[in-house]
Amino acid sequence: MNIMECVKNAFQNVFSNKSRTILTMLGIIIGISSVIIIVAIGNGSQAAIEEEFESFGTGSFTVTLVGSTDIETRDLLTMDDYYLLEDVDGIDAISPTYTYGSAFLKLMDPQETNIATVTGVTPDYESLNNDTLLFGRYLSNNDVNLNTKNCVIYDTTARKVFGTVGEEVLGQQISLKSWKGTSKYTVIGILENTNTSQIENPDEYPDTIYAPITTVMRNYYSDTISNLIIGVSQDADTEEMKNVILSELEAFHGNEDKYYIMDTTDMMDSINSILSYVTLFIGFVAAISLLVGGIGVMNIMMVTVTERTREIGIRKAIGAKNKDIRLQFLVEAVILTGCGGLLGLAIGWGGSYLVGNLVGITPVMSMTAVVGAVGVSMGIGILFGVSPANKAAQLDPIEALRYE
Repeated sequence: MNIMECVKNAFQNVFSNKSRTILTMLGIIIGISSVIIIVAIGNGSQAAIEEEFESFGTGSFTVTLVGSTDIETRDLLTMDDYYLLEDVDGIDAISPTYTYGSAFLKLMDPQETNIATVTGVTPDYESLNNDTLLFGRYLSNNDVNLNTKNCVIYDTTARKVFGTVGEEVLGQQISLKSWKGTSKYTVIGILENTNTSQIENPDEYPDTIYAPITTVMRNYYSDTISNLIIGVSQDADTEEMKNVILSELEAFHGNEDKYYIMDTTDMMDSINSILSYVTLFIGFVAAISLLVGGIGVMNIMMVTVTERTREIGIRKAIGAKNKDIRLQFLVEAVILTGCGGLLGLAIGWGGSYLVGNLVGITPVMSMTAVVGAVGVSMGIGILFGVSPANKAAQLDPIEALRYE
């Protein structure tokens, strides 16, 4: 039997009853579109996480105390640890941080305030945090050494407090109220807030104020720092640098196993790995509908064989062989599931962008998922079409001709 004629007849037979065909394809369409949407959103989430970590400065270390109850006063991190590690070979940039998170920033309306986080840093923090300076300058060593009340703010904060972003903001003061009273800082620089696109209501989000760490620690009566952010040379062995940093700190404090170094790259890999497993699991659950759709295809093909018993008898009577009948019904099953797969692909493609807009994630299409989805739908057609095709091929032509 000519294969093109077989395909032509298959299309005619499949779409002779459009309502039944569409209902049969529905399971395939839902399964394929669900898998495409889940994979696209999962890939988009991974890309967003990688971009977010790049904004924090990938390849940097964060040194903190371990979460243990046996921490003694001598184990606490201080500015002396910063001075100790500042000149270690292989360290390109280092900044201690001290964060106070319960301040209230006065806005344009003197009666209105917003929660603010005051973070004390040193000049290297600008490069470690990948900040982009829009106006003015960043904090300098003189600011740290002289305990100045200068600060750097984000453009979103400038807009809330002064109603504008530009050179005119430089030199003006912001007021921060805390349990200690009201502190005033002079704005010397404005940074670009690259996270506003990922925040639904940026005006309601807590503000971050960067000031010299010595000033912040003095204002809030702290002798210790929150952590150390460290950037190492590109050609440095990261594991070796971790060991060097831990050895220096432990020797300086006379302790062991009190400090933890978090590598942002390792953290990003771990999160991506977890997200991949979650995406795979949810995709697997969604793919169950493909199994249901395949059973539906087999059921309809069985019904079709019964309905066309007399036609099969006539075909056999005029010379059609068992393999021709088998091929005819297999092709029909593949066309049924293949068309469902293509429709599911189109719906999944559009649906992923719709869902992406709703959740604020740009979907990333995977060609592997696209090709795999169509291939799986075709495979389902073959797998679940074999039994009906064999049943049709094995019909006795005489009995088939007698069938009413």
